[in-house]
Amino acid sequence: MRMTKEGWLDIAGQGAVAIGRIVAVARAESAAGRRLLGATPLEKVVTLNGGKKRQSLLVLDSGHLILTALTVEQVKRLLAESEDREI
Repeated sequence: MRMTKEGWLDIAGQGAVAIGRIVAVARAESAAGRRLLGATPLEKVVTLNGGKKRQSLLVLDSGHLILTALTVEQVKRLLAESEDREI
């Protein structure tokens, strides 16, 4: 996963998510992550893990849930890098 110039996170070539729309990141296998996934309607769940084990959930301001094979630490690092570039 990498950040593109326009403020998007490229998720391992599977898709991209607008950085400004992300409101939370959680571990997919945590109790909270599993509850969140179970409570989210299927039409609001987007799987961008490329067939790999899901490791993190990105919660968007629209209520959508993005499942990724990236770790929470990878997502946090990329979000921090994007903030540094904007300053």
